[in-house]
Amino acid sequence: MPTPVKMPRLGESVAEGTVGSWLKSEGDWVEKDESLAEIITDKINAELPSPVAGRLARILVQPDQTVSVGTDIALIEENADVSAAPPAEPAPGPDAAPVDDTRQAATPVMEEKRASTSTSSGNGASAPHREEEERQRISPLARRLAREHDVDLSKIAGTGTGGRVRKEDILAYVEQRQAAPAAATTAATATITQYAQPTREVPQPAAAPVGARFVAPVPEHVATQAAPAAVPGEDVEVVTPSRMRLAIAEHMVRSKRTAPHATTVVEVDMTNIAKWLEKNKEDFKRREGYGISYVPFVMKAVCEGIRKFPIINSSWTEDNKILIKKRINLGIAVATDVGLLVPTIYDADQYTLSGLAKQIAAVAQRARTNKLTIQDMQNSTFVVNNPGTFGTIISVPIINQPNAGILSMDAVVKRPVVIEEDAIAVRSMMFLCLSFDHRILDGAGAGGFLQAVRTKLQNYGREIDVY
Repeated sequence: MPTPVKMPRLGESVAEGTVGSWLKSEGDWVEKDESLAEIITDKINAELPSPVAGRLARILVQPDQTVSVGTDIALIEENADVSAAPPAEPAPGPDAAPVDDTRQAATPVMEEKRASTSTSSGNGASAPHREEEERQRISPLARRLAREHDVDLSKIAGTGTGGRVRKEDILAYVEQRQAAPAAATTAATATITQYAQPTREVPQPAAAPVGARFVAPVPEHVATQAAPAAVPGEDVEVVTPSRMRLAIAEHMVRSKRTAPHATTVVEVDMTNIAKWLEKNKEDFKRREGYGISYVPFVMKAVCEGIRKFPIINSSWTEDNKILIKKRINLGIAVATDVGLLVPTIYDADQYTLSGLAKQIAAVAQRARTNKLTIQDMQNSTFVVNNPGTFGTIISVPIINQPNAGILSMDAVVKRPVVIEEDAIAVRSMMFLCLSFDHRILDGAGAGGFLQAVRTKLQNYGREIDVY
């Protein structure tokens, strides 16, 4: 009886996944945990490890095909003749991603495969081994894009781990290669138009240039809501959204349709925290090797608020139940060059302020260097967003489904404030904006949660123990 390989759940709110490419062919022998296929997610690309050792009997889902989570995508025959398995030197397998808790074990965790650093022993297999190392140096999606655009991979320096060539490297190279011909074509067209007889005909959409940038198909549910097709011209530039942008669009629209959003705002006096940071931030970074900002203070206060109002750490189910999560796994919004990512800090309430600062620095670094794992991108129970780093004063966030709420912390700004006995003083003030699912809690619960967060932040004194 063959063992089915299923499309893994790529996140708590994700219902489907796309096969980017198969790394094995039908009939190939695979070891347990050896990479079978590249799975494309809305945030990262990952390689799916084989659940068992055996022969790949049948591929059920073809590349670029999107299927629901749990769908059988391949069959592996465990009883295949072991003697037919490839001898000696197997392809390097992925590093195993640790699962720290049995509650996470049901979700397959996939890590990006790294290139092997071993060398041939000179037994006549050096050429195949070099080819295998070259295959590992180039992601499957990048390899396919290179074939489609006729790109010589030897001319591209990879920006991934260990010099791995990624799809972004291929697309950037194609765009740069097409820039000069496109400019020449535009100049020639302008010259012809200058001497052409004017007409009243309606302009037709321009044909796509040769070597046009590869993009993923637009999902039907996004395409049907798009504006009417635009015609490129001098005053209009048509941009095809990236796969991540399309996924973000789908998720934001679904969130607004799913949850009745309500927002409440409080103002927080951050003066004591601001003074402590001004005095100790540089010494802290020199001593610890990572920075500290307002974010860990707010996350610590959020954990305090969740303990007092656990209903905010919940989700609404399809059968009209409320699931209150016992663990506090805080998502932290991180802006990157390719889009907004929300990695998770597990059990955030168990960390000190210094520990939270370290975790924030670690996940932010992984996000900006494209090293996030699937585990990083799932199981958040509440999200903290920090648009204040861009100087925003008040922002209204959209809930990250299926969470019950999301908190935005805006810029800390000095301004005159009326304090005790009607005195006016210059204080460091910040707005906190909470968007919450009105199905799960009402204004009283949301206000009580924000009050608990504000009280925690304002109760810090001049001397703060971050350890």
